[in-house]
Amino acid sequence: MTKILSIIMALIAYVSGFFSFLFPVTESYTLFSDVRYGNEPREIMDIYVPDIAYKRPENGCILFIHGGSWSNGDKREMASRCMEMAEKGYITATMNYTLFSAANASDFTVKVMLDEIGLALKEIKAFSKEKNLNITKAATSGFSSGGHISLLYSYTMAEKAPLKLAFTANMVAPADLSYASFGELSPLIVSGLTGKTVTLDMVKNGKADKLISSVSPVTYISSDCIPSLFAYGGMDTIVTTKNYYAVKNAFAKTTARYDIYLYPNSIHTLLSDPDVHEQYMAKLLEYCKTYFGH
Repeated sequence: MTKILSIIMALIAYVSGFFSFLFPVTESYTLFSDVRYGNEPREIMDIYVPDIAYKRPENGCILFIHGGSWSNGDKREMASRCMEMAEKGYITATMNYTLFSAANASDFTVKVMLDEIGLALKEIKAFSKEKNLNITKAATSGFSSGGHISLLYSYTMAEKAPLKLAFTANMVAPADLSYASFGELSPLIVSGLTGKTVTLDMVKNGKADKLISSVSPVTYISSDCIPSLFAYGGMDTIVTTKNYYAVKNAFAKTTARYDIYLYPNSIHTLLSDPDVHEQYMAKLLEYCKTYFGH
């Protein structure tokens, strides 16, 4: 599993730089680095607080979650995303979380990551009280595998979240982990996320259907879902457009609010369609104003 989607790591810094040029600086902010939200080594996060946030009666916070195949990555990869939105006046955060590895394969499941998202939100709430920011709402936002756990948390844990989840916004997120979307990578990914042995035969003959469904965000799409924003690359060979269509088809059966953008010329990094990216980011700002209320 440690080799799945490894190409992301080589390109992520470039992607972050691409995103940042679209939004000029409008607000000053303060960075609170390495805020600890748990006792494990990687349970730290960075929080960006724009000056204007101290003047509002209440605030929302966007929690950005890095990608890296569930086995690599670092919160710093989402720093430019945090800065972009902090400069637009929004409190943002980016978290490290426990990653899958050969050393923890015997007792690791995706639940570890989901629990850590909950702990991070709990700490953001405590941080809010300490700094008199009155953060009352949060949004999750992830890239690639970070988008997967962002969606999975938002669709399965919203009622238990320490802060009210206002919306979720994710880019190139693996939404459907079935063989139809991920082919021969499906059993490897599902094995790593569930801690269960899943073979290609099990995937093909349907014996792994319940396990696959349990870790696929599309399983949980319903009319009760929080508002959801998506972006996918039309030329992406890692998280293919099959995920894009799986999301669209699932939401078509509901009354839930969602917006989805296809970057037709882009691979996984979404670099080749700046016009579509401007539309996506404008929609993200709309979501913030609508669901945070500022």
